[in-house]
Amino acid sequence: MRLAQPLLLIALLPGTLAADTAAAQDRARSGSFDATAEVRCAQEVGQSLDACGAEVARAGQSAAVVVTFANGFARTLTFSDHAFLRGNATMSGVGTDVDWRLSEGIYYVRVDDQRFEIPQALVAAD
Repeated sequence: MRLAQPLLLIALLPGTLAADTAAAQDRARSGSFDATAEVRCAQEVGQSLDACGAEVARAGQSAAVVVTFANGFARTLTFSDHAFLRGNATMSGVGTDVDWRLSEGIYYVRVDDQRFEIPQALVAAD
C-alpha cells in the first residue's frame, strides 16, 4: 500500500505545477509581489540591453516576473519548475515566439523581439 502514495504524488504533480503557475500569474495581476529587482532587457531588435524594473510573484515551483521597460511598457514572463514557459500576449506579439536558456544563474530569454536577462535567484528564491 505504500507504493500508492508515491504514484499518487507523481500523478498529481503536473496539475500542481499548472495550479502554481496560475496562482503566480494571478498574484502578479493583483500586484502581490514577493520581490523587486533590476534586470537587463531590450524592447526592440538591435537595441542594447538596458536596466529595467522587475517584480516577481511566486507560488510553489512557479513564478511570474513582470518586467517594465523604461517607457512604461510591461511584459509578464512565466516560469515553472526551473523552466521558462512563455511571455504574456501584448501588442508586440502573442508571447509564444520564444527562445531561452539558463546559464550560470541567469535566464537568457527572448520573447518575440524582446530580450531579457533574469537572475535565477529572482525567479526561485531557494
